[in-house]
Amino acid sequence: MAKESYRAQWDRSRAYLETGDLGLALQELRDALTLAPDDAVLWEEIFNLSLLGGLTQNALAAALRLRKLEPENPNFIGLHAMAALLAGKLTEALPLFEEALQRDPESVEARRQLARALDVAGQRGRVRTLLEEAVAKAPTDTGAPNDLAVHYLEHVPQEGPALAASVLGPVLEAHPQDPTTHFNLALALRLGEPAKARHHAEQVLQGGDKELRAKAQQLLKMLSA
Repeated sequence: MAKESYRAQWDRSRAYLETGDLGLALQELRDALTLAPDDAVLWEEIFNLSLLGGLTQNALAAALRLRKLEPENPNFIGLHAMAALLAGKLTEALPLFEEALQRDPESVEARRQLARALDVAGQRGRVRTLLEEAVAKAPTDTGAPNDLAVHYLEHVPQEGPALAASVLGPVLEAHPQDPTTHFNLALALRLGEPAKARHHAEQVLQGGDKELRAKAQQLLKMLSA
């Protein structure tokens, strides 16, 4: 929540963000920092907008400031880890992801992020376990089950498609319009049940994600060949 000391700058930043002017939105936040230099809300917003604009070094600097303000905050440790990973500092990011999970052992998101970083590092021995733990904690969320389904499809020979379909079923029941779940189900079913795969791919075309729609159209062409 924005404090009254910098309410005007905060409101202008949000207004600029709504018009797509990320640069001015960030400048308003920097102006607000002159009034409240140690405000974690401001620094976290700068982190988020920096990531939105692909400014990974800015995001990393904001994360480091958040760590100084609250060194043991698991959320801020996770933000530091994410920024380090996106900045290409994989060896720095991995222990940070581990620390975030240690400090918040029930966190689904911490498991997802650590699994993602380990996958990037090619250390896939724990990825499946971490994602299966995350799914057990949140079986109908759209995030972890889709991560696990992709892992099954890419790294579990033979039984991967069946495993992916089984983990996505509860998600689709809870989120019947979710395009990512429909797309991954289409991938899982494309060999064994092409008609169902086509149905799920067609559902993706009704969503607003252009990149995902393009992938679904490509998959439909393959299914029709």
